[in-house]
Amino acid sequence: MTDTSIVGNWYNQNVTLEHDRLVKSRIEYSITMRVIKKCLEELATTSDDQIRILDIGGGTGRYAVELAKQGHSVTLSDISQSELDYAAQFASQNGVTLAKIVQVDARQVRDNELLFQHGFYDLVLCMGPMYHLLEESERVSLLESCALMTKPGGFVIAAFVTKYAHLRDLAQKDPKRLKDEREFYTQYFSTGKYTRNSNAIVSHHVDVGEVQGLFNKVQDRKVVDIVLEKLIGCEAFLGGGLAANMDLNDSETYEAWVEVLVRYSTDIHALGASDHIAAVARRINRNNT
Repeated sequence: MTDTSIVGNWYNQNVTLEHDRLVKSRIEYSITMRVIKKCLEELATTSDDQIRILDIGGGTGRYAVELAKQGHSVTLSDISQSELDYAAQFASQNGVTLAKIVQVDARQVRDNELLFQHGFYDLVLCMGPMYHLLEESERVSLLESCALMTKPGGFVIAAFVTKYAHLRDLAQKDPKRLKDEREFYTQYFSTGKYTRNSNAIVSHHVDVGEVQGLFNKVQDRKVVDIVLEKLIGCEAFLGGGLAANMDLNDSETYEAWVEVLVRYSTDIHALGASDHIAAVARRINRNNT
């Protein structure tokens, strides 16, 4: 079982770093927000009520606050209390109030009375926890929890880090490690477990094909029906920091690039060029299947 106390401690100590990450990784944020927007547009056609969103592992509230600004009811949870405190301030600075802010280990959401309600949320985001759950059983259980909390017809969006992301980083910064740590990397290619960070935080990285398998295993448990609809490369073909020199202040050029990247973000042949993969899944009403 993953020792998530290590994960919580790291995020407690690196709040500002995490809050700024999606500014430095703006492409990831921009493409992910477009994915979320499409889901919300579809949900809006079937409901006149305020859309309810749960952001599990949402950290300092980058997504949660923006979605609240758009008028949605957003509940934010995270393992890091320090990040949640920052998120509350961030929401206040932006003139919005989050429906709830709850400190919880993502693996325990099903036991949390403040969060867990069957079929309550229109959209459940899980944009960080899958990065740090080392055991497949933990990842499957969390996806199942997300699906159970989603209304039939609602969406779950879960994010994953690819093995390619780490290997690109390794090739650029310290290529000899692949040879010098051959035994470790033999295991890494098999399991996706990355436990060599100097800060001791543990990570899990996926092969692209592994994501579909996780959703299949949720289905096999026969507790809730959820179908993976699509995979999106959150950096499209510009993973590995290839967009680092893009001038964010040149909005016309930036948006032109985002349009091109969105075009290729669902190309199955380009998914491996992304560092992050967003899986968009929908809960199906068992009575209609």
